[in-house]
Amino acid sequence: MDHIYPASPMNVPPDLGAPNPAHKRNLWLTVLGLILFILVYLALSGWFAWASYSLIRFGFSDRGTELYSLIAGVGSGLVALFMIKALFFVKKGNMGDEFEITPESQPQLFHFLYKLAEETGAPKPHRVFLSAQVNACVFYDLSVLNFFFPSKKNLEIGLALVNVLSISELKAVLAHEFGHFAQRSMAVGNWVYIAQQVAAHLIGKRDALDKFLASLSRFDIRVAWIGWVLRLVIWSLRSALESFFNLIVLAQRALSREMEFQADLVAVSVTGSDALIHALHKLQAADEAWETTQGFLFDHIRTGKVAKDIFPIHSKVIDQSRRIWNNPRYGHAPELPTENPENHRVFNSEIAQPPRMWATHPYNHEREANAKKRYVPGTLDDRSSWLVFDDAESLREKFTDRILSKFQTEFEHDPEILVSVEKFYAKEYLNSRYKGSYLGRSFTRYASSPEEFYETGIDSVPETLKTVYPQSLSERLEKLRFLEKEKNLLSALRDGFYSPPDGIIRFRGTELKKKELPAVIEDLEKECKTERKSLFEHDRLCRTAHLRAAEQIGSGWPEYLRGLLEILHYADHTQADLEDSRGLLNNVYTIVTADRHVSGRELKRLVSAGNQVYDALAVIHKHKKSVILDSELLSRLELQEWSAAFSEFGFTKATEDNMQQWLEVVDSWIDEAIGAFYALQRESLELLLAAEAKVGEKIRDPKFAIGTAPSPSKAAPEYPRLVPGKERKLQTKLDFWDRFQTADGLLPGILRFTAAAGIIGGALYLTSFAVFR
Repeated sequence: MDHIYPASPMNVPPDLGAPNPAHKRNLWLTVLGLILFILVYLALSGWFAWASYSLIRFGFSDRGTELYSLIAGVGSGLVALFMIKALFFVKKGNMGDEFEITPESQPQLFHFLYKLAEETGAPKPHRVFLSAQVNACVFYDLSVLNFFFPSKKNLEIGLALVNVLSISELKAVLAHEFGHFAQRSMAVGNWVYIAQQVAAHLIGKRDALDKFLASLSRFDIRVAWIGWVLRLVIWSLRSALESFFNLIVLAQRALSREMEFQADLVAVSVTGSDALIHALHKLQAADEAWETTQGFLFDHIRTGKVAKDIFPIHSKVIDQSRRIWNNPRYGHAPELPTENPENHRVFNSEIAQPPRMWATHPYNHEREANAKKRYVPGTLDDRSSWLVFDDAESLREKFTDRILSKFQTEFEHDPEILVSVEKFYAKEYLNSRYKGSYLGRSFTRYASSPEEFYETGIDSVPETLKTVYPQSLSERLEKLRFLEKEKNLLSALRDGFYSPPDGIIRFRGTELKKKELPAVIEDLEKECKTERKSLFEHDRLCRTAHLRAAEQIGSGWPEYLRGLLEILHYADHTQADLEDSRGLLNNVYTIVTADRHVSGRELKRLVSAGNQVYDALAVIHKHKKSVILDSELLSRLELQEWSAAFSEFGFTKATEDNMQQWLEVVDSWIDEAIGAFYALQRESLELLLAAEAKVGEKIRDPKFAIGTAPSPSKAAPEYPRLVPGKERKLQTKLDFWDRFQTADGLLPGILRFTAAAGIIGGALYLTSFAVFR
């Protein structure tokens, strides 16, 4: 084992991983807040329970039955029941689809883990689990008893993470987790998690008690007032406890960030300052590639042949993505300079990020600054992480079978599946000669009609075809992506969704005030429009040059190119319109349900948004039989005709009466249509570029045999034309009443807490006559 275990750095500061003052301060704030929350919760529960007992006992006193005392006693009992019942809904924590390993099944890995635990001064993990995820974490078996007894810590290791890391990087990641194992403050996280379940049940759960009070409130007014009063008291308890508990969560998340910093320094102490940062750098590529890998595997399942081992596919996807994006650092550890490595930075601070108060993990650039604040040089061992496992190949195959077992069908192993991956990435639109023009970019969205791409004059078709994709094109595309990223980040700052990393908005070397953002965003949009217009002219030049070339060739090629562009335009715009209508529906649903109550006016608004989705689907199904696809396109889509991609349209319009049931099925109709149009868009683009390449080759080499073009495709006679900027307007902020109901913002939060506390105070005052009688 010693020859596998990476070397540790020398001359490590002895106090490197010690908790800092911010860690200790946030720990005490969280603990004190949690204790206060528990005391308030138990005090209120006990108060209303005792008040119920006292009032009911008084109601049956020797002087006769006191009706109002009995009503108040039953009401207090219901409030006490509302409070206490949440304790019985704490769920035991578990890993889900777990795969436990033991020292007997993986002795080499456990030797590695035990040696690392000894080196970091951490306890050994209670149990170890493997998953097929890009992840490593500590988790617990939790219950209410863990308020009083410590829970044992388990370790999860994701094999998709192992697949991308070197052995030094894996050691750093696991050392980070062992840093958590050694933290006594981890127990606070357990307590907060359990308390959070209690609070979540109180605040968010609507059960039989709520239904009973709602029905009581609709009864005869002589009885309904009881339901109104009880619902008001329960709303007040929910609101006050939510506001109170959110403060605890903020403190706990601040503590969690400090714990992450400390765990990072534990990793630095045994691997140096660079290994963990290199692992963090690889995570984004690993995540993206893992999603693509699973998608490729699931698509391949239709052939009845699957991979014996999914993890080489994962590695191949990362390699191909690196090539396509022309980014040698994608999924690779950055090269460490030999001089002043402590000044080297992998991550840069963004203009804006999600608000820090709700983040449980520091940003990557903060973690890097923390790891290199006191730089510890270390030896980076680039050997594969799979070395720590016994019979790694068999283990990978076992996990591939676990993934495939969800499909409950028989498969054959395909020994040539990596060749299939190569073919997958050999698609025309991924060809490097296009300089990234068709990567993550729908060029047809910027034209309201396909004919707009044929309005450019061409002096010489052969000369134009030679230079139609210059090297400068990739620089222009990258410039547009960067401008749009800047604009989106500043827009998120303006709307309050993001916040600057240190409270100061820095943009292109200057500091901005928030009131200056609208003007800067407007200027950025003008820059973006200029670049988009330039790229649109290039797209138009490409289409026109190849159409003129096709006109010189004849044999049906001009009609074929026009038909493919028409279908691509139809697919892009129709899919965009449907997704935009879904975005509006989701936006309206989020807004109207923000306060957990939908008024009659809000329901009408939701129905209206739902019917925009219905109308978008109805247009698709109305014209699906009039869409004509050429034979090659149908073959690629594995269809006899376009309409075969859809079910019989039996969907109905949304109404106030059927809205609940309608919402339960609408996504299935949308997903079916989007899946069909995504496939149509992908294959029509592929065939268009392939056809243009053939036409260009024929012009360059008259001897090239191009043959006769297939019969052209034809789009639907009517379909939406959704150019950028014409999307449906979304609501970005709640109105004041909803903000009050949800405590969204400082002022609404203070007002809601004040109102709730006042109502609770009144209830306590009225019941105090019974408690202290």
